[in-house]
Amino acid sequence: MNIKIKTNFPFSVSSIQYASDGELCITLTTDTASEDRRYEYAAILGSGQAMECPRISLADYTLDFVAGHRIKAVSKSPYRLMAKYLMGYGDRSLDAITTEYLQGFIGYLQTRGMAPNSVRLYFQKLTCVLHHASKEGLFDDRILQRVRRLPKPKEQKGYLTEKDINKLIRTRSHGKHGNIEAMFLFSCMTGLRFSDVKALKWKDVKHDGKHLRIEFLQHKTGTRESLPLCEGAEELLRGLERNGGTVFEPVTNQWANGVLKRWIKDAGIKKAATFHTARHTFCVMLLTKGVPIFTVQKLMCHSDIGTTKVYADILNRTKAKAVRRLPYFDVRRQAI
Repeated sequence: MNIKIKTNFPFSVSSIQYASDGELCITLTTDTASEDRRYEYAAILGSGQAMECPRISLADYTLDFVAGHRIKAVSKSPYRLMAKYLMGYGDRSLDAITTEYLQGFIGYLQTRGMAPNSVRLYFQKLTCVLHHASKEGLFDDRILQRVRRLPKPKEQKGYLTEKDINKLIRTRSHGKHGNIEAMFLFSCMTGLRFSDVKALKWKDVKHDGKHLRIEFLQHKTGTRESLPLCEGAEELLRGLERNGGTVFEPVTNQWANGVLKRWIKDAGIKKAATFHTARHTFCVMLLTKGVPIFTVQKLMCHSDIGTTKVYADILNRTKAKAVRRLPYFDVRRQAI
């Protein structure tokens, strides 16, 4: 009998025996696994066509996935922790993974007191591993699609008001943190992301005879953008020294957020903010001034108008709060 065995790994036959139901069972061992483990497959032969039944531990497969792919060192830790949680939950071979098993894993992570964001992070890593296993023919992706995941909370777009920005300007140190302060204020007045502010070069600043504009390559999308500058942004640029090719001295996002946190506190602003808050602030200020939403979309370099509409919803909530501050007039009162 001619037997065809379909597998994605080079293998050797470990054993040939009859199963309890009388069918022939061939066990294969891979030749390309890591040194400390080897994977086994059981091929049950029915009508002469072998059915591949992987006997691969999900946790072990995860660790091999991390070792065999180019993943940043900082990103490897969540995968390894996820594998550890799998072993605590009850590790299984890939062929034994079910929707119920994956749903139970989410519940297991929740019982450990994890925050919803952490649960979503670990399950996202597990999803990535299972997608890879599916491409190798080791897992049925439809099992994963039926899992009910934790709902992602609506993102709260924090922003600063004009009053807040004026407080920051009045409390600028102009010292060793002056560069970061200037970067943040420039972002508030242009809507540029941290990556784009950091990479902005003096050659990107153009003069049309009357006003300044910037022409830059957007880091996130790779698209070339041209943005006019407001008077405040122009004034800020004119007050900077041209010490190098970039407009601002390079700093890390983490360092900038640390400085910003102290600056916000010193200014007496009771809001949590990161550098990205400046981008939100720019968008909300435009909408507050009555700028049409499609113009705001272009100034924010949004490819999708739906992204811009999120900010419009924030503005609508702000308007609702404002009108509720008006005094109550009892219009039903009868005239005396």
